[in-house]
Amino acid sequence: MTCRIESADRLQSDWLPADAVTRRHADRSQAVATAIEGVDDPAGQEVRVVCVETGEVVWRSTEADYE
Repeated sequence: MTCRIESADRLQSDWLPADAVTRRHADRSQAVATAIEGVDDPAGQEVRVVCVETGEVVWRSTEADYE
């Protein structure tokens, strides 16, 4: 499964390469870890990991339903 990271908020990290949150990830767990690092407050700023092939949200940082 190839994953991408999405968020309505700006994603960046002092610890990751500049393209870490925009690249596609072959490993879901790596994408989730990168997504968490990409926002200041994962519980308050929703960030999602999405399967590129299906468009399905496979992980989200908040409990809100995805529209």
